[in-house]
Amino acid sequence: MRRAALAVAGLAAGTSLLVVAKGGGGAAPDTVAAANAGATPSATPSGAPPSAGPSGAPATGKPSATKSAAKPKPGRTTQAAAPPPPAAPKSNKVVGPRVENPYGAVQVVIEVDGNRIADIRTLEMPDLEARSDQLSAQVETQMREEALREQGANLDTVSGATETSESYRESLRVAIERMKKGERD
Repeated sequence: MRRAALAVAGLAAGTSLLVVAKGGGGAAPDTVAAANAGATPSATPSGAPPSAGPSGAPATGKPSATKSAAKPKPGRTTQAAAPPPPAAPKSNKVVGPRVENPYGAVQVVIEVDGNRIADIRTLEMPDLEARSDQLSAQVETQMREEALREQGANLDTVSGATETSESYRESLRVAIERMKKGERD
């Protein structure tokens, strides 16, 4: 019980100090009295009964009916709390999954500008044989240009590179879905 009384007294003193500091040192006496009227229910320790107010009734944290509510003085403006600092900027990259095909694997990463695809790069393309390397370069160039123009993954298949084209399309499709959900890597 003694701890509860000390906690309430400390809370009242701290609240009074804040009111005086916020009011610029010239806070109205009824403002200080309203701040000292009692503890808020959240300020009492859990399980401890609320302390009694001056009339013997439990304190409610509200000023008694005989005291007037605190009103700001004319000519004074209240300052709003400072806005929270901006969130750390998210990455502007979204990586698609690695999609296997008989000639190797394809994986793309898209660079995002808002909800728009700004650029597409491949992290992996089939290149084990000279023909695979040549077709991969063709797929990468043509599909990248089409995807940037169309802003989507509904792309035409590159002739002679069906498997690689499908793998590119799938990796890009998943990356675009993640982009639309707001996910970034």
